[in-house]
Amino acid sequence: MHEILSRVQASGARTFRDGWVEVLGADWGTDEFARRHAEVAALLSETIQQIFALPEAQRVRFSRYAPQWWTAVVQPDAGWSDTGRPARVLVAQETLDHLASAADVLEAVMRGTGSAPAGENLQSIAESCHSWLEILDQTSDAELPSALKSQIVAQITHLLWLIDHAELFGVARVSNETNQVLGSLTQATSLLTGVDAQVGGRWKRAFFGLLTASIVFTAGATQLQTAIEAGSSLAKEIVQVVDDVAVTAE
Repeated sequence: MHEILSRVQASGARTFRDGWVEVLGADWGTDEFARRHAEVAALLSETIQQIFALPEAQRVRFSRYAPQWWTAVVQPDAGWSDTGRPARVLVAQETLDHLASAADVLEAVMRGTGSAPAGENLQSIAESCHSWLEILDQTSDAELPSALKSQIVAQITHLLWLIDHAELFGVARVSNETNQVLGSLTQATSLLTGVDAQVGGRWKRAFFGLLTASIVFTAGATQLQTAIEAGSSLAKEIVQVVDDVAVTAE
């Protein structure tokens, strides 16, 4: 969040609009620009949520700046194309400094969680996502309601998009979105009907693969074994539903 606002401020653009266009790498007025700026708003929302999870003294100190950060992102009272408002005045340096301080505290307190993942390699999550898109493409509407399937496909596609743009939006968005996908897949697992043992087994392996990749990425390579063991315990409880569905189908 701090990095994005800093880039807009330092862009040298003549207007807020041009500064955002340069930093987000998308043309003004396009759906891609809207999508990317919405992700910035999502980052701000997550930042505020994380701040409210801090001890009271830190929470009070940082939360008072949330309105200023929000104003920097949306500029509700300013014309984005106003040449009298160059990008350098998007946000006060003091406001940026407080955002940077909040980020440092959050990184220290939440290291190894979805809010501050310790890992760096997103390849395993991306590979699991592509596997899931194949599985869902081969899953009929009779096996899984089409509305839920479409929702999960859209979530996974968005997750892949976030992985491709992790340099801009950060890895915490990837980690948190992965958790959202896992939640949807858990719901879908309980609704699977008419699948045979082979399909159920593939679903189970794919779920475990994404779950493990997510935990390993969040915890970091130095905690690899612990992460896998924790993931195994959780996965066995969740994917048992798939086994039950397969047995029923047989």
